[in-house]
Order: sequence, then structure tokens, then C-alpha cells
Amino acid sequence: MLKIKNGRDFVGGVAMIVVSLLFIWFGRELDVGNSSQMGPGYFPRMLSLLLIGIGVLIIVQALVVASEGEPDETANWKAYALVILAPIVFGLALSRLGLAPTMFLMIVAVSFASKYAGWRQSVALALFMAICSVVLFTRLLSLPVNAFGPWIPFLGN
Repeated sequence: MLKIKNGRDFVGGVAMIVVSLLFIWFGRELDVGNSSQMGPGYFPRMLSLLLIGIGVLIIVQALVVASEGEPDETANWKAYALVILAPIVFGLALSRLGLAPTMFLMIVAVSFASKYAGWRQSVALALFMAICSVVLFTRLLSLPVNAFGPWIPFLGN
């Protein structure tokens, strides 16, 4: 009898497949073209198909033949919720808080999903990633994103 050995991998593989199918569905009206004359839908479609294949491999790896001596792994629902909600909150908060505070808050929040991450390491990682993101996206790539948004007027651009 097949049994899910690693629940996180199984859920991750299913999530990759679902997200890939959503990208294919949202891009269904884009012209795909062919390999020599690629249309605007070619890259998203090929990337989605590649992610579906990777998701299937992850699911197969998570499924194994059940053995008697292995304890069942419990689902960490707090981690699932934090990792799923973080990109949503990021998208909503970016225009109001700016890139640096939003990155900092999201990394600290998602670190609570891990039982191994301490608060010192999480804050240090969040500071490093926020600074690197601001330098990369606002200075080097000159993307139209503010480092600090209107909700933080004392640090505005």
C-alpha cells in the first residue's frame, strides 16, 4: 500500500502543479507559436509544463511503500498558512510600506514557520535580504519600486 512518507514534499508538489495549471489557464489566450517563432505565451507555457513535471517528480518521491516502523509525520499547518499568506501580504503591503520594510516583515513572519529558526537569525537574515533587495531592485535594476513607502514618511525617498 502506498503511503505519503513526506507530507511537505507531497503538498509542495501538488501546489506546484496547481500553480502551473493556473498559469496555463490564465495564459490560454496568448499565442504560443513554435520554437523558431515564439509567441508571448511560449515561455509561460513551457515553464508551466516544466514545473508540472518537477511537481510530479516531487510527488512520486514523497510516496513510498508503507513500512511498519516509521512514525507518521504530522502536518505543520502554521507553516503552510504562513508560507501561503506571505506573498499575498507582500503584494498588498509593498505599495504602502515600500520594499525594505515589506521584505523585512515577510522574512521575519515566514521564519516563524520553521521550528529551527531563532529570532536573532531571522532578524539578521531579514535585514540582509531587505538591504540586498533595495540595492538590487532600486539602484542596480532601476525598477520603479520605492525603498520606503508613504506609510513610513520619515524614511521616504
